[in-house]
Amino acid sequence: MKKTLVVRYAPRKGSYTKELVDEFIKLADSKTEITFLDLAASPPDLLLDDNLNLIWYGGQPEYTVEEEERLSNHFQLTQQVLDADNIVLGSPMYNFSLPATVKAWIDAVVVNNKTFAVTADGSFKGLCEGKKALILAVAGGDYAEETAHEYFSPTIKRNFEYIGIPSEQISAFGVTQYPEKVDAIMSTAKTEISKVVKRWY
Repeated sequence: MKKTLVVRYAPRKGSYTKELVDEFIKLADSKTEITFLDLAASPPDLLLDDNLNLIWYGGQPEYTVEEEERLSNHFQLTQQVLDADNIVLGSPMYNFSLPATVKAWIDAVVVNNKTFAVTADGSFKGLCEGKKALILAVAGGDYAEETAHEYFSPTIKRNFEYIGIPSEQISAFGVTQYPEKVDAIMSTAKTEISKVVKRWY
């Protein structure tokens, strides 16, 4: 059975992101082994001076017991990505971009010599080939109409590509801008989720 990592950031009460992630889990639960990560309940460690220099070490360092403990959160998050066949990331958009907690997760899993590598000619190669990713994106505004630029979608897509994972996105945009259309917006997104589950499993 394929393994699926489901990563969710949905701290708001009545979260539409949570609703979409729950829909995916309901449809896929019997078809795949799911590992669930709630970023609001278990946020990633930020890259600060006490761990950044250890993580971004140029080679393959031997860590002390104390250093391994300090990096345990980082190691766990990276290993979850390496172990998964498919990844689902559900998140709202904040101020045209990623919530800080979601960006912290990305920073934790995009790691030299783990999920990507620098080749002999100085180019970059993703080490997570063979996996697939689905992004469940929710936004109050309707950015699908390009009335304003948003950086959420290209940022997540580029980071997945960088580590070798092609991604697709299902967007529920306009849930605040068009309250009278919320049911239709969510219904359309759930239909698209169903199609992905059928294709994946």
